[in-house]
Amino acid sequence: MDFMHVAKKQFGQNFLKDKGIVQKIIKAAEIVPGETVLEIGPGTGILTEALVAAGARVIAVEADRDLIAPLRAQFGDSIELVEGDVISLHHSITQSLNDSSTPYKLVANIPYNITSKILETFLASKTPPTRMVLMVQLEVADRIAAAPPDMSLLSVVCQAYADVKKVFNVSRTAFKPSPNVDSAVVRLDLHVSPPHGEEGSGVVVAGNRVDPEKIIRLAKIGFSSRRKQLHRNLTGSNIATSAAVKEALTQIGLPPEARAETLSVHNWIQLVGML
Repeated sequence: MDFMHVAKKQFGQNFLKDKGIVQKIIKAAEIVPGETVLEIGPGTGILTEALVAAGARVIAVEADRDLIAPLRAQFGDSIELVEGDVISLHHSITQSLNDSSTPYKLVANIPYNITSKILETFLASKTPPTRMVLMVQLEVADRIAAAPPDMSLLSVVCQAYADVKKVFNVSRTAFKPSPNVDSAVVRLDLHVSPPHGEEGSGVVVAGNRVDPEKIIRLAKIGFSSRRKQLHRNLTGSNIATSAAVKEALTQIGLPPEARAETLSVHNWIQLVGML
């Protein structure tokens, strides 16, 4: 049973209260009994309770010290409760999982004020989760899962590291207190990394090894001025000549005047190889 707690603005707290939504999150996560799940911001424990009931070994990281005692009273030894900021603790937690060769999933109703930082930290982690199922703002979910011609740098970053799907929308009334925006749950299945010890770096996408950071570096330049055509942004950063960029775009089936938002992640991979 989840307990009562006054939400604190400094922690970006909006507590999920709809147990129907919780069960949808559990279904999207496809919990296998015995597997490890990292939860960020367990709050009043409504999602934690469902994760435990599904048979997960839960590591819950809570930054609000006032929630630690009630969570310990509620769950006892059935979860591993860690007090602190997940970004600061990321390395120690994931290193421990790596040392024990324990794969894990990240399932959470995350504080919206650190959404970008959580995505950046765990997508590029040396020990990434196999899957992330996250509650985020609806607008952010739409950007994460966007397709051409509505891509953004966030879309490219997330899709360079994972197969992305917006699972379902969530009304603001599902929370207490209600946020000023609607939300959505997204699922990110991270691309497979090469076996430990293999030469080179990157992840395997559609059977090919690619370095997401190379894709992201090029995309950052491509999106640097949304009003400009892609060849102008890349030329301005001395990536290649305007003619070379236009030729590359033509070769991958795009118009030479294409803008960054019209390119898929596959297109960015092609450009990295060509430029």
